[in-house]
Amino acid sequence: MDSTFALLVQRFFDELEVSGGDLAAKKKDYLAQSVSGFLQEETKENAFFVYELFFGTYRISLCGSRNPFLDLLDTLRDYEERAATLIEKQRDHFVHSVNVFILGLAIYAGNCNYRKAFQQAVMDPVKYPENLPTASEEFFFRWGLAALFHDVGYPVEIISNQMSRFLRFVTDTDQDRALGEVKAHLEFENFRRFNSIAEVQPKKAFTRAYYDEHDSAVYIDLLQPIDLLAQRIHQTLGVDMVPIKNKLDLYHAEMAKHGFVDHGYYSAIIVLKWYGYLIQTTGQEPLRFFHAIVDSACAILLHNYFSRTLVDAFHLPPMEPEQNPIAYLLMFCDEMQDWNRAAYGILEKYRTQINSANVQIDDERFSISYYAKKSIIPRVFVESKQKLFSRILNLNAVFSKGLEINCIALEEIYCEAERDVTVPRPLLENMEQLARAIHESYIESQRANKAAIRVAVDFDALEPSVRYSNLRQAMNLNKKLRALGLALVDCNAEGEAVTALSPEQIERYAIDEHDDWMRGKMRFGWVYHPVRDDALLRHDCLLPWNELPQEQREKDRNAARNVIRLAALAKMKVVHL
Repeated sequence: MDSTFALLVQRFFDELEVSGGDLAAKKKDYLAQSVSGFLQEETKENAFFVYELFFGTYRISLCGSRNPFLDLLDTLRDYEERAATLIEKQRDHFVHSVNVFILGLAIYAGNCNYRKAFQQAVMDPVKYPENLPTASEEFFFRWGLAALFHDVGYPVEIISNQMSRFLRFVTDTDQDRALGEVKAHLEFENFRRFNSIAEVQPKKAFTRAYYDEHDSAVYIDLLQPIDLLAQRIHQTLGVDMVPIKNKLDLYHAEMAKHGFVDHGYYSAIIVLKWYGYLIQTTGQEPLRFFHAIVDSACAILLHNYFSRTLVDAFHLPPMEPEQNPIAYLLMFCDEMQDWNRAAYGILEKYRTQINSANVQIDDERFSISYYAKKSIIPRVFVESKQKLFSRILNLNAVFSKGLEINCIALEEIYCEAERDVTVPRPLLENMEQLARAIHESYIESQRANKAAIRVAVDFDALEPSVRYSNLRQAMNLNKKLRALGLALVDCNAEGEAVTALSPEQIERYAIDEHDDWMRGKMRFGWVYHPVRDDALLRHDCLLPWNELPQEQREKDRNAARNVIRLAALAKMKVVHL
């Protein structure tokens, strides 16, 4: 991604005002650094840092270390790649969703028309008194939830596609088409169980304020996600309440009948089901759920449902940005984000893969150039996007001089994703305590060795990039432990604490520690040189492990030996998986 785009994203964070004092400002710095790191290297690992910091900052969680949103995302991280063996068309959605998120931040920062539409639709203190204090933070929350979670229902679609292709494969071997095609679909025996929000508080008390605000609430059950989505579509797009409710009630049956799955439908229900439960359990403001979270969930539903069903079924014109600004932006960004999407499906691997893109955004125009290596991007690629947008979005309302799409062929690319393991995780606050402990341990070590200290001694006085580097080191510490069959958890979590690493574990951890340090240095342009020179980005330790002097290896081994102590300082412990 080009530097102009990165500057727009940086502008968004520079202008983002967050509530919550110094702690919130620090988390904003971490988020900005994680996004910057992702833009430098768009990997699954860097994508997960963005997910983890966003949902760690804006989490609504119960006591303990569980963050179900992150647990689900961790599960999905490699699922679609491993499950794509039987699918013809399948691309990455994990890195894609982070790119969609960042593209939306750049549009908000770079286009005043979109900002105006968002503020007009959302920032009314009379209608929405529970909103976050500033428009930029309210947008950040709503947009982050919609963009980062819009594809979490994709496994349902993968399962359906796998089943269909497998049956087609085994039945078409004999070339006998006389009996027609075998069709398979998903059915639910107790769909209401999925489409329901647990009643933790008395239903009347939880829903009263919202029910009193809206006459259309008499037609729906305010603890059923589909009903809430139907009402939101009625409110924002002017579709009659009863027909849209009936249409959504029967949508899963319609998908089964016609042999397709709309993953956005399932993603939206998951968001409402989980947030509805968590907000009741933690005693937070109910209107926050019925306004902001329902708005984001509706955007998730509409990112496919609007073009696939609503436009034709209800004869709708293209959406205006002020009708549903989050849905508008999600439909646009989801369609435009086509770069760096690893191909997993059987046919997808042989198609032209777009490696990168150059994006220019201002108050009048959106311009994008897609770069593909070797293969030529077919003309229909551009034509299909332009045709879709003419149907679903009034782009002139945001970009008065239109949309410009260019395609440039270079050479072929295929990104191979790495496998990781799902494990319990500590809270962001725990990880920050660990980052602080790592920094204090470094200062203590440097003083003991009478070595130069090149950063601020006080953790809170560190430059944001250095603080983030410590936080990332803390998060990577947990990753290295997972490779050893261990994990960091809260000190009060279940499991017996490990008191020391074995010699074999220390050696393996030390090697991973050195490799991780090398990758970090080289990412920022450092090179090997026998004489260290920080000004010229030269370092004498940028060597493979087996070429590293023993005294340097011992430093990494000491880091491994220090893990248990650092965990204790951060009120955590190491346990066996």
